[in-house]
Amino acid sequence: MSEQATKDHGHPDHPMGDPAAAARVLAGLRDFDPVTALDDLGTYVDAVKKGIPGGDEQVRGEILSLIQEAGEAHVSAVLARFVAHPRDRAARESDWSTLNDYVRELAGTLCASARILLSKAASTPSLQHAGAAGAARGLHTARTLAKVYLLRYLTVPPKLWQVAYAVHGDAEKAGCATTAVRMHAAQKTTTTVTQELLRMLMLQTSSPEMMTPEQIDAADRLIEHLGGDFTLRPPGVSDNPFCFDPASDHPPHRAPGQPPGPDSAIRYFGPGAGYDALDRLQHQLATASAADMKVLARDVPPNVQIAAVRHLHESWGRESPHAPPVHKPATGTLQVIHGYGQIWQHISQVRSSGATELALVEEGDRAAAPAAPETWALRDAGGNELGVEVAQSLSGRARCGDLLGVTLQGKNECWVGMIRSLHAEPGRGLHVNISVMSQQPQAVQLRPVIKKGEANVVSEAAARQFDFKSVKAIIVSDGAGTQKASYLLSLASWEEGRVYEVTIGGATRFLRSLHVVRRGDDFVRAAFEWVQQP
Repeated sequence: MSEQATKDHGHPDHPMGDPAAAARVLAGLRDFDPVTALDDLGTYVDAVKKGIPGGDEQVRGEILSLIQEAGEAHVSAVLARFVAHPRDRAARESDWSTLNDYVRELAGTLCASARILLSKAASTPSLQHAGAAGAARGLHTARTLAKVYLLRYLTVPPKLWQVAYAVHGDAEKAGCATTAVRMHAAQKTTTTVTQELLRMLMLQTSSPEMMTPEQIDAADRLIEHLGGDFTLRPPGVSDNPFCFDPASDHPPHRAPGQPPGPDSAIRYFGPGAGYDALDRLQHQLATASAADMKVLARDVPPNVQIAAVRHLHESWGRESPHAPPVHKPATGTLQVIHGYGQIWQHISQVRSSGATELALVEEGDRAAAPAAPETWALRDAGGNELGVEVAQSLSGRARCGDLLGVTLQGKNECWVGMIRSLHAEPGRGLHVNISVMSQQPQAVQLRPVIKKGEANVVSEAAARQFDFKSVKAIIVSDGAGTQKASYLLSLASWEEGRVYEVTIGGATRFLRSLHVVRRGDDFVRAAFEWVQQP
């Protein structure tokens, strides 16, 4: 416990004996470092859990509410570090441990307190509102704990599902699962126990293993916004796309094709009217300018908002959009390269057998020195996918949606792939599914064809002679066969509609860049078409 906290309220067993005292102590944590604050708050939760003078459960609930409210900004600050790009592994693990310990302890204590109040509400109806508010707070924190795990692609602990189902079941028995409550006195919006459970369920069923951490965070914010429209069907009604077993500790999942038997306790749920709202939102974002995109918050980039909305729209449909090919066991190793610039260099060197070509480029376009590849173990393969195991020491760098250069053991070629999904287990390596975009990528230099009005800057002849502003690109499909033509460029080089000249196999051709297919952290995958010389 921090020095400030012990000075303000020195009793080691009950640092906050009543709501008024708790409010005074918690106010002093506002400007603390987030990790230090969460350590202190965890100590307070433990003290409140062990005992409150007089054993008044409503008082315990009020104090826990104050702790939860005081910790929200600090939890958000630490979560933001996991949404951002990986940093020092030791610091990252320390932060995650502190965050996990605090949120797990708070969720467990909130849910236990709520269940006590709900059990008493059956004989004392005046406790229904306090029980419902406590249960809503408990399930809200349980969703935060689930998010803590999902941001690291870890399995949500089974115990958490068991507790969440039990809390909601108790609220239904007490007749207050749909009672509108405010989790904190200062909040203007209301929620219900059922809505908080549905938000947690919908986050899990949104295929978070296929989203980047930024998209998981954005999806969670969207779910918070749309949660009032989600639906939970009564027992025996199976007309929604997802379901869960309230008597189990299993996560929710997409409903099977066959309906359950008449005596089944399985509950069905879905996005309800939230799907229509998401559909409208997707159309709005498709036509909105970057300046108008304020759906979530200013700190969420427009491309992340668009990707999260699109992903949820696909995931919440009646049919699953994801049908991965069947994998069979495989062995061997892969040499893996991260980052668009490094991948371009490697493909260029492999294709030219080490030969180099002189080109005049801008200062900011100079490639970094080649990085040493990582070694990943091949475990299975199927279709255009590779399943690999990444050592725990290397797992911090892998993120869903990352672009990879992949060389199979014993091969002198470089494929281009993307991480399709990730799954991790505590203390073990990371399982990665890589979707191979191309087994024969072509690293090329594109020369922008000078447009009308640009000739006063540099002439066409000079641009051709000195390779002025050449753009590095990787052609992953030239349009032959069934695949549409597409290529990869760095984010800084992307320009829709631009015509480029490219030399492939000694022949000069021209292409026009079309719409974006996918936008990554440092690259854009775009469609293109071959055109006649302008």
